[in-house]
Amino acid sequence: MEHTQRSTDATDATDADRAMPDHLQLMTSGRGFVAVHVGAGLHANKNKVAYLEACKRACRAGTEMLRRNPQPSALSVVEYIVSILEDDPMTNAGLGSNLNLDGQVQCDASIMNGSTLGFGSVGAVSDFRNPIQVASKVLQESDLGPLSLGRIPPIMLVGPGVTRWVETMGFDDLKRIQPTLSRENLLALKTEHEDTTGDLDKNRSQPIDKEDGIHASIADSLITKRTLEQHIGFQRLLEKSHQMQSNVSLSQINSGNATFESGNSTVPESDSTSVLTKKRRRSISDDTASNFDRLTFTREMNSATENKDEDDILQDTVGAICVDGFGRVAAGVSSGGIALKFSGRVSEAALFGAGCWAQDASPSSEPTAPSSHGFACSMTGAGEQICKTLLARACADIFLQEDSLPVQEAAEFVLDKKFLKSPLLRSYPEKQAGFIAVRVEPPSSEDSTSGPQLSGPQPLGPLRAEFVFAHTTQTMGVAYMSTQDSKPTATLSRRAADKNKAVFSRMVRL
Repeated sequence: MEHTQRSTDATDATDADRAMPDHLQLMTSGRGFVAVHVGAGLHANKNKVAYLEACKRACRAGTEMLRRNPQPSALSVVEYIVSILEDDPMTNAGLGSNLNLDGQVQCDASIMNGSTLGFGSVGAVSDFRNPIQVASKVLQESDLGPLSLGRIPPIMLVGPGVTRWVETMGFDDLKRIQPTLSRENLLALKTEHEDTTGDLDKNRSQPIDKEDGIHASIADSLITKRTLEQHIGFQRLLEKSHQMQSNVSLSQINSGNATFESGNSTVPESDSTSVLTKKRRRSISDDTASNFDRLTFTREMNSATENKDEDDILQDTVGAICVDGFGRVAAGVSSGGIALKFSGRVSEAALFGAGCWAQDASPSSEPTAPSSHGFACSMTGAGEQICKTLLARACADIFLQEDSLPVQEAAEFVLDKKFLKSPLLRSYPEKQAGFIAVRVEPPSSEDSTSGPQLSGPQPLGPLRAEFVFAHTTQTMGVAYMSTQDSKPTATLSRRAADKNKAVFSRMVRL
């Protein structure tokens, strides 16, 4: 097949920056801000250190990039630090993602460029190490404009279409991985799992050790021993729930709070979907919506056990935002999806206006016209709920239209009016979402560099920005860092028991 890869020089911000005079590069090098999240939900205390270390590692890598001369673009930084989170088996994105009903990993990711408002995403992708890098390629190609014969380039690709597109475009630099495991691998690992199930259950209260080998990739895939063991247990629990015609919900499966019995169980196969379909009529009652609420079910289980806060119950998206030395912004998200999802399910992490948003600040064109703030956000939470409310776009609208409103108040308004009280979510007893966001003040005429006008991004004076994160879930893992900071700030934010949300904000000077 003929390769149709086009030159991306026009959208490669790093190359454009290299073409600028050295004295202008020096004015922007060393400035910038990054923030990341590792999902919202309920993070187990035993794994707190591991989650926060993953966040801090990504922030340090991002600020190191921003300190380079020439400085990479915000878009390049976001792609890089989301890739770091995807490579960390602690997160449910990339390596170590949840397995679907068929025992496969299917990831979603998207990225948005605030300078061009370009967007690229992939959904239900199984054979690339870093889905965010593929999404970035989609964005870059779409920013180049029409294809031959005037065809509009895609901004979103899903499933096998992603692989065909990458091969057609000739993107050989994207790392491929094995999309599925062989049956031989599955049988061997299942046997090993049954031999060690007792030890695994006994050690569940111990912190996760990423060096113990259980998080290593199996057969060069995105599957790890830990996720496969969880999946085998989930399948066993699912089958048992159907046999007993019980009201066990996916919250129990996703939380891992059930005790899995050792014994014979089928290896995950492609017919597992039909097993669920055949039995769901008699095993799932009319109150499915309440049964499938993860956090409600988990609290009920925890009240009956002594294993409170023992396991992670995470919503599925990780993400990042960045402001670079030019004041440009970018945002990205990546997700492995929920455990036992149907093959082909796509989350908010791949949908335009749902998972992330980025829009650069712009000066006023006339003295009396208002300037426009810059804004970037990255979402996490219950994917279907975020998709229905287009939460990233709603967030951008409020933060930019009400730019005189402090970001903390804007965040509270978004969660209250656009999410918790949204009529679109009336059928959901629990509403779970979180986000990180940054609003950048628009440049003034005094901030701009004097001298002849140059093409491309212009260096600005001192940049001022407001950072905020907010969540309706019990916890959310967040870290942020400015190039002026000596180390990142990381926190496992907890919502007060008597509140329906938690919000934190701070000013950022670059």
